[in-house]
Amino acid sequence: MKTICIHGATASDRSFAFLQKSLKLRDVIYLNYDKASLAEDNLSNMLNIVNNIKESYVIIAHSLGGVYATYLQNNNNNLKGVVSLATPFNGSELATWGSIFNPHYQLFKDIAPSSSFIRNSKKINIQCPWTQIITTVGDVPWIQGPNDGIVTKASMTCRNDVEYEEVDRNHYEIVQSNRVVDIITKKLYK
Repeated sequence: MKTICIHGATASDRSFAFLQKSLKLRDVIYLNYDKASLAEDNLSNMLNIVNNIKESYVIIAHSLGGVYATYLQNNNNNLKGVVSLATPFNGSELATWGSIFNPHYQLFKDIAPSSSFIRNSKKINIQCPWTQIITTVGDVPWIQGPNDGIVTKASMTCRNDVEYEEVDRNHYEIVQSNRVVDIITKKLYK
């Protein structure tokens, strides 16, 4: 079975190094995207790759990668399950703040709670087994409510069609957690 990994905003496929080694993943497809491109253009490129996969696969997605996975899971019957890590299903308040200082940065536009990319993703029904891992450490005071330093807990838990598990890591530590390895193994590779 293939594994698709989709990294978070401003990251790369290197952010999955610990998970790939710990899970002993061999047949991995990394869906990288360009943070300067429109989310819809990135999604189109990802769909071209995913639609050519003929065998079964699973998705592991971090942060914004999980929003992309929401769109991708709707298009292929070979998908067996998804584990998302700290995905801001309701967008990132930090992106709203960031766009004040850099209004032309496309990534901030795409991940803000008011963006069409985020709003439309919430209209998509999850149609496969999906576990969202919620990060619970890293509160910063300029984000209202409990947060992992980047994303609010409310944004990570706003869907009612996924299963939730909490892990005491911050937004970036989550991809280097042995507990996450255990959850992914149980949910995707049982």
